[in-house]
Amino acid sequence: MPIRTTAGDLNGGDLAAVLEAERNLQPMASASVAIIGTRRVLVFTASVKAAEMTAEILNRHRSGMAAWVCGQTDREERGRILAKFAEGQVQVVCNCGVLTEGFDDPGVEVVIMGRPTKSRSLYSQMVGRSTRPLPGVVDGPETAEARKAARRGAPPCYCAPAPPGRTAPDNPVRPGTEGGLLGVTDHEDRDWAGDA
Repeated sequence: MPIRTTAGDLNGGDLAAVLEAERNLQPMASASVAIIGTRRVLVFTASVKAAEMTAEILNRHRSGMAAWVCGQTDREERGRILAKFAEGQVQVVCNCGVLTEGFDDPGVEVVIMGRPTKSRSLYSQMVGRSTRPLPGVVDGPETAEARKAARRGAPPCYCAPAPPGRTAPDNPVRPGTEGGLLGVTDHEDRDWAGDA
């Protein structure tokens, strides 16, 4: 089925029609389970039904690993789910348009893009949920050199995009990442927090 472009982005109805099919969600979920290990994960989906189905499929892999939220989720229930996520009782939260903006949990380690987009700003918002600097790494040190040194000593950032289960040719898998996450290999040379 072709997916049309509407107002500069992929048509939501067309995306939902494709991404609500279990035959399409199953490979994404299976590859994701192989990649994420024990890391805390946000999954962005194209529809509420896709969020619910993705959580269900993930829970078939490991019971209780995933929950889902949407705009219609009761605020108290959403709060309970996100509290369990923050405490590590739930490893994965699938969502449709709820955690894109305004959600800040520095413990998020992986973002699964189960919702393709042509919008750079939407993509940046979703990926941005896991690319926050750790507190004290770039906001604590006073000088540019101290910030660079703190960043070099911090755990590496794994944020290079690639389809699940594959690596980008210019960004090889970093050893020790369970064979799937892409490591930013040049992080030592990057300037952070506006340092020149």
